[in-house]
Amino acid sequence: MSMPKLNAEYLNEHCHCSTLDKSKIEHAHYFSQHPHFLSLNDLHQMQAFIEAHERLLVGLPLPTNERGIFNSYDFHISDNGPQLIEINTNAAGALLGLHAEKEMMQCCEGMPGYLSHPGFAFDSGKIVEMFRREFALRFPGRPLVRVAIVDENPREQFFYSEFVLVQQMLQSHAIDAVIVAPETLSIRENIPYANELPLDFIYNRLTDFALDQPSSATLRQIYEQGLATVSPNPAVHALYANKANLTLFWSDTATNMPQTDLATVRAHLPETIFVTAVNADLLWSHKKEWFFKPVDGYGGKGVYRGDKLTSKVWQHIIAGGYIAQRYVAPRTRQVTDATSLKYDVRVYTYAGEILGLMARYYQGQTTNFRTEHGGLAGVQVMR
Repeated sequence: MSMPKLNAEYLNEHCHCSTLDKSKIEHAHYFSQHPHFLSLNDLHQMQAFIEAHERLLVGLPLPTNERGIFNSYDFHISDNGPQLIEINTNAAGALLGLHAEKEMMQCCEGMPGYLSHPGFAFDSGKIVEMFRREFALRFPGRPLVRVAIVDENPREQFFYSEFVLVQQMLQSHAIDAVIVAPETLSIRENIPYANELPLDFIYNRLTDFALDQPSSATLRQIYEQGLATVSPNPAVHALYANKANLTLFWSDTATNMPQTDLATVRAHLPETIFVTAVNADLLWSHKKEWFFKPVDGYGGKGVYRGDKLTSKVWQHIIAGGYIAQRYVAPRTRQVTDATSLKYDVRVYTYAGEILGLMARYYQGQTTNFRTEHGGLAGVQVMR
């Protein structure tokens, strides 16, 4: 009897090993103990897509110095290779991934084709350098002294533990870091402060992406006046994460883009169009083929699978502000004999460079951290 081919697809179906002992690690509730297997070919296709997408973005206006720290590209894997689901600008999980990778045990040691160090592992030095590079875009030659990690009621946030990990990482590299709410920010003599501490850099974790809420008024002033690096900021979010931009690559104006890069992007970006009065009837009649998302949505809020739509929800969608994206079903990971979970692969980037990657295991319509055996999963790359 011949041995089965130990590729990523086979292992995701049949390998039930654990790489994390959740009883021995901090922040265990964020993680799945089961690894995820990804083919090197799929990883290379993700990298090619990201690089092509970044080159196409160069042709679009970006009225800010910053590039945006901790961007992420989220993919489903399909028979046609990785398919982009969405892009995020304040993606959570990178520092948790760095933390978990230090604790991961070997899975299926000695397995032929396994790449233990594929060159895409999280690295604290690389992440700290990202902060310094982002800061230097606005303040070249000036040392980065202090970073404020800003979110509403930060201690109550689900990812507060990650804020602390960012703080500890920066402090270990001689960069002071504080975790504060936006109400603590002030400006004195053109210098931004968090309470009594002058700031150089604001790592913005707010989901008020446009900074138009009253509590964000001072942060918006700091950003608009260029008093500190604010990253990610409204301009970065509008360029990368506004889902309306994904329609550009499937529009008639795309013919003006470099065609080689456009072909690479389209190969890994499901067709994405605006929902309009003109195409509403056609989309409704083929709704099972589409996924509907608000252009300014995040975290799975307000998204609908076409086959789950009701007439009432459809009236809300066609009222405006939605895109339709060809539905690419998530594949599943058989983590135990009895448990199969959906997954996507999140690739963290800065300026198009890959910082690291994690899979996310879940049940339900969108990713979440409530599923048994679910959460962030370490990725192991197979030849």
